[in-house]
Amino acid sequence: MPALSALAGKLDVPFTFFVNMGRAVSRSAVLGQMISESVPSSAPDAAKYSARTKLGWRGYLEAAILNPKVGGSAHEVIRQAHGAGHEIGLHGGRNHAVWQHEAGGWDQARLEAEVDSVLPTLALLLGDDGPIGFASPGWTTSALLPSVLAERGFRYVADLHGPEPDTPSELDRAPSPVELVRTQLTGEPGGVAYVEHLRASGLDDVAMLRRFEADLYRAGPTVVVYDHPYYAGVRELPMVERMVDIARGAGYEVVPLSAIAEAQAT
Repeated sequence: MPALSALAGKLDVPFTFFVNMGRAVSRSAVLGQMISESVPSSAPDAAKYSARTKLGWRGYLEAAILNPKVGGSAHEVIRQAHGAGHEIGLHGGRNHAVWQHEAGGWDQARLEAEVDSVLPTLALLLGDDGPIGFASPGWTTSALLPSVLAERGFRYVADLHGPEPDTPSELDRAPSPVELVRTQLTGEPGGVAYVEHLRASGLDDVAMLRRFEADLYRAGPTVVVYDHPYYAGVRELPMVERMVDIARGAGYEVVPLSAIAEAQAT
């Protein structure tokens, strides 16, 4: 986040960061997978890198063994990004992995408990400004989630990804008291981080930028691009800068997701 925030300052653009305030790894889920006799899903995802490749051995071992709180242990980073004009949203509840693997089956009480367990800390860091946006870890969402978020002052949830489907999802079909924001530029299937997906697909810089230009053209006048700060903000900063330049040259304005949600609502 600090590197992306510095780049954004250089380019004079705002970014939107969704921050998980809990822990990244669920040890109980890992243990359950080790002893389970069930066969894991073989559904393919788009090309992506492993967590070890993105974090490096040191970062990977720290995450796996120490399992620190993510945003919960980086208050100053969040304050600085917010103070620099970036939009900070909430990304799940008390454990990123647990939400990603289980939240689709939670009842309303569990969703409320998860959000309420971390929201006060993030709200305190942001003051009167929010958070007003939410994105679920791993895109694992629920038709019950929008009402839970609306009651807590959120204005939008960014849990839709990829092209508009022929058959609306459960979240699409349910009446929503908050705006539903779709992220168009991801690696599909699976909603993989966009820049990471292009690089993991074997594209060089020139091919990535050509693909980005083509994807912008196909996506239309409003485009949301998704990637992880610990990949795009570490390994691909020059690519992010060039993508922003291309988008501006094509007539796009870089705005926080709340601006897109507000435009949808009018």
